[in-house]
Formats: sequence, C-alpha cells, structure tokens
Amino acid sequence: MAVFADAFSERENLEKIVTLGDYLAIKQNLETRGMLRFVKEGGESGYSARELKDAKAAAQLTRWVDALNNERKWPLKRFAEQLSPMLADGIAVAVAPSHDPFVTETPIRALAQKLAALGERVDATSCLRRHTKIRRIGYGGPSYVHLHRETIEVVSAELFSGRAVLLLDDIARSGATLRACRQLLLEHGASEVQMLALGRVWRP
Repeated sequence: MAVFADAFSERENLEKIVTLGDYLAIKQNLETRGMLRFVKEGGESGYSARELKDAKAAAQLTRWVDALNNERKWPLKRFAEQLSPMLADGIAVAVAPSHDPFVTETPIRALAQKLAALGERVDATSCLRRHTKIRRIGYGGPSYVHLHRETIEVVSAELFSGRAVLLLDDIARSGATLRACRQLLLEHGASEVQMLALGRVWRP
C-alpha cells in the first residue's frame, strides 16, 4: 500500500525525505526577501527567471511554515488543502515529536491530525513520544539518529501496525529525527513509512 494517492505516486520515495520545497533560515530569508523587493521595485538583479521563481517559492514556503509554527490558523488550512489530496486513504499519519517531552500539542501535530481527519486515515500522532528532553536542534542542539532513537519511544503501535505511514515534520535539517522515527515505526510493524517535511533547510 502506498502513502501517496495514485495521481501523486511520483512523489513516493521511501528512502528519502520528501518536501514541499526549501525553507530559508533567518539570514537567508532576509537576504532573499530583500533581493525580491529590489527586483520588484525595478532593480537589475542579474538573476535568471528560474532563480527568481525558486526564490519566490522558498520565501513563500518559509512564510507559511513560520506562520504555522506561530500557531496562525491560515497556514494550517492551506497546508491541509495542499497535502490532503496527495495522500491515499487507509494510511496512518504520524508526526515527529518535539525535543521536549512536555511539549506534545505542536502545530505540526495539529496539521497531521487534520490530514488524518480529512480522509479515511488513522490518527497515529500519539505513537511517537519523546521521553527524555534534548537540546532544541534549531538552537544548535545535536541531531544524530542514535540520539533520537534513545530518547523516543513507540506507544499504541496497533494504530499503525500493518499500514503505510506518513511521517510528518515541519522542517528537516539533518533529517536525523525523521530517519530515527522511520526506523522505530518499521520495527514496530508499519508496512512502509514515507518521511515528509514541509520544508528542507536550504544549504547554499
């Protein structure tokens, strides 16, 4: 059973993290938005039409992800509308847990729950649980597969056992969190796991 609907089957790539596009870190975002503003005001940019298109797409996706993580309602709706038609029914939807065991109701979990509710899908967002706090990756904390495996546990495996699973996260940096979670889900009975991050941190 595939995670993506037939019309989007080309996105299926079980060994890789599928994303909606590039996510710009703070400095990159400021530089990109400044460049786009300069070009819009009639400046000569020296960039090709493709480069400008990619920059606009990255700036928009970054804005959406940041707004989602600031608990705005509109990006939750827009991401759900974009992603839900791509997904097959019958799958389970799981989410990578926060770095903090006491932070469980995250914006990305809310999106995963909405995606489960929009189709005939299983809400498995409670199945991966961080039991030991780690330093937040976005603030320079380490991110290794073995570190995440040692601090995340699987609960209620019956929710996804024998099913294809969409494993969702907001931003992929090293990808270690998603890879560790994928391994755990497969070890506990998932038939296949497709990792998906809304954005992948752009690396020049």
